[in-house]
Amino acid sequence: MRFFLVYVREAHPTEGDRGDRQARTGPKIAQAKTAEQRAIAASDCVRDLKLSIPVLLDDMDSTTEQAYRGWPARLVIIDIEGRVAYCNPSGPDGANPKNAPAVLDRLLANNGRMTPLAPATQPSRRD
Repeated sequence: MRFFLVYVREAHPTEGDRGDRQARTGPKIAQAKTAEQRAIAASDCVRDLKLSIPVLLDDMDSTTEQAYRGWPARLVIIDIEGRVAYCNPSGPDGANPKNAPAVLDRLLANNGRMTPLAPATQPSRRD
Protein backbone atom coordinates (compact mmCIF):
# COMPACT_ATOMS: atom_id res chain seq x y z
CA MET A 1 0.00 0.00 0.00
CA ARG A 2 1.24 3.50 -0.80
CA PHE A 3 0.40 6.86 0.72
CA PHE A 4 0.63 10.27 -0.90
CA LEU A 5 0.02 13.84 0.13
CA VAL A 6 -1.70 15.98 -2.51
CA TYR A 7 -0.59 19.60 -2.46
CA VAL A 8 -3.53 21.85 -3.34
CA ARG A 9 -4.03 25.61 -3.38
CA GLU A 10 -3.02 27.60 -0.33
CA ALA A 11 -5.69 27.99 2.35
CA HIS A 12 -4.16 31.22 3.66
CA PRO A 13 -1.93 32.75 1.00
CA THR A 14 0.11 35.80 1.88
CA GLU A 15 -1.86 38.02 -0.51
CA GLY A 16 -5.09 37.07 1.26
CA ASP A 17 -3.86 38.33 4.63
CA ARG A 18 -5.48 41.70 5.09
CA GLY A 19 -3.75 42.28 8.42
CA ASP A 20 -6.91 41.54 10.39
CA ARG A 21 -5.77 38.08 11.47
CA GLN A 22 -3.40 37.23 14.26
CA ALA A 23 0.18 36.63 13.19
CA ARG A 24 0.54 33.10 11.85
CA THR A 25 3.40 30.78 12.44
CA GLY A 26 4.84 28.69 9.66
CA PRO A 27 5.74 29.48 6.09
CA LYS A 28 4.34 32.52 4.31
CA ILE A 29 3.35 31.34 0.83
CA ALA A 30 1.74 33.27 -2.01
CA GLN A 31 -1.06 31.65 -4.03
CA ALA A 32 0.51 29.94 -7.04
CA LYS A 33 -0.58 31.25 -10.40
CA THR A 34 1.25 28.59 -12.41
CA ALA A 35 2.00 24.89 -12.00
CA GLU A 36 5.68 25.75 -11.67
CA GLN A 37 4.96 28.13 -8.77
CA ARG A 38 2.84 25.44 -7.08
CA ALA A 39 5.68 22.93 -7.50
CA ILE A 40 8.14 25.34 -5.90
CA ALA A 41 5.78 26.02 -2.97
CA ALA A 42 5.22 22.28 -2.47
CA SER A 43 8.95 21.62 -2.58
CA ASP A 44 9.55 24.35 0.01
CA CYS A 45 6.90 22.84 2.30
CA VAL A 46 8.34 19.34 1.94
CA ARG A 47 11.76 20.68 2.88
CA ASP A 48 10.60 22.97 5.72
CA LEU A 49 8.26 20.39 7.26
CA LYS A 50 10.74 17.55 6.71
CA LEU A 51 8.08 15.40 5.03
CA SER A 52 9.05 11.92 3.90
CA ILE A 53 5.75 11.00 2.22
CA PRO A 54 5.61 11.43 -1.58
CA VAL A 55 3.84 14.64 -2.60
CA LEU A 56 1.63 14.99 -5.67
CA LEU A 57 0.45 18.32 -7.07
CA ASP A 58 -3.17 19.15 -7.78
CA ASP A 59 -3.66 20.83 -11.14
CA MET A 60 -4.31 24.56 -11.44
CA ASP A 61 -8.05 23.90 -11.89
CA SER A 62 -8.09 22.24 -8.43
CA THR A 63 -9.54 19.03 -9.85
CA THR A 64 -8.47 16.81 -6.94
CA GLU A 65 -9.42 19.33 -4.28
CA GLN A 66 -12.91 19.69 -5.76
CA ALA A 67 -13.42 15.98 -6.40
CA TYR A 68 -12.71 15.07 -2.79
CA ARG A 69 -13.97 18.25 -1.10
CA GLY A 70 -10.46 19.00 0.14
CA TRP A 71 -11.32 22.57 1.10
CA PRO A 72 -11.85 23.76 3.77
CA ALA A 73 -11.32 20.39 5.50
CA ARG A 74 -7.72 20.06 4.30
CA LEU A 75 -7.41 16.49 5.56
CA VAL A 76 -9.16 13.89 3.48
CA ILE A 77 -8.21 10.20 3.49
CA ILE A 78 -9.09 8.28 0.33
CA ASP A 79 -9.21 4.50 0.28
CA ILE A 80 -7.56 2.36 -2.38
CA GLU A 81 -10.75 2.41 -4.48
CA GLY A 82 -10.98 6.22 -4.46
CA ARG A 83 -13.69 6.53 -1.82
CA VAL A 84 -13.55 9.05 1.02
CA ALA A 85 -12.72 7.18 4.21
CA TYR A 86 -12.26 10.28 6.37
CA CYS A 87 -12.94 13.97 5.94
CA ASN A 88 -11.65 16.25 8.66
CA PRO A 89 -14.22 18.83 9.81
CA SER A 90 -13.64 22.41 8.70
CA GLY A 91 -11.05 24.27 10.71
CA PRO A 92 -9.76 25.86 12.66
CA ASP A 93 -12.08 24.80 15.49
CA GLY A 94 -13.28 21.62 13.79
CA ALA A 95 -9.87 20.51 12.56
CA ASN A 96 -8.86 17.42 14.49
CA PRO A 97 -6.17 15.45 12.63
CA LYS A 98 -5.56 13.23 15.67
CA ASN A 99 -8.54 11.14 14.48
CA ALA A 100 -6.80 10.25 11.22
CA PRO A 101 -4.43 7.53 12.55
CA ALA A 102 -7.35 5.33 13.63
CA VAL A 103 -8.84 5.55 10.13
CA LEU A 104 -5.46 4.76 8.57
CA ASP A 105 -5.04 1.76 10.89
CA ARG A 106 -8.45 0.43 9.84
CA LEU A 107 -7.64 0.91 6.16
CA LEU A 108 -4.31 -0.87 6.57
CA ALA A 109 -6.04 -3.77 8.31
CA ASN A 110 -8.42 -4.11 5.35
CA ASN A 111 -5.91 -3.82 2.49
CA GLY A 112 -6.71 -0.15 1.95
CA ARG A 113 -10.45 -0.57 1.55
CA MET A 114 -13.09 1.24 3.52
CA THR A 115 -15.01 -1.01 5.89
CA PRO A 116 -17.91 -0.45 8.27
CA LEU A 117 -15.20 0.22 10.89
CA ALA A 118 -13.84 3.14 8.82
CA PRO A 119 -16.96 5.12 7.87
CA ALA A 120 -16.94 8.05 5.49
CA THR A 121 -18.38 10.30 8.16
CA GLN A 122 -16.94 13.13 10.11
CA PRO A 123 -16.03 12.49 13.75
CA SER A 124 -18.22 14.01 16.43
CA ARG A 125 -17.24 17.32 17.98
CA ARG A 126 -16.62 15.47 21.28
CA ASP A 127 -13.53 13.68 19.85
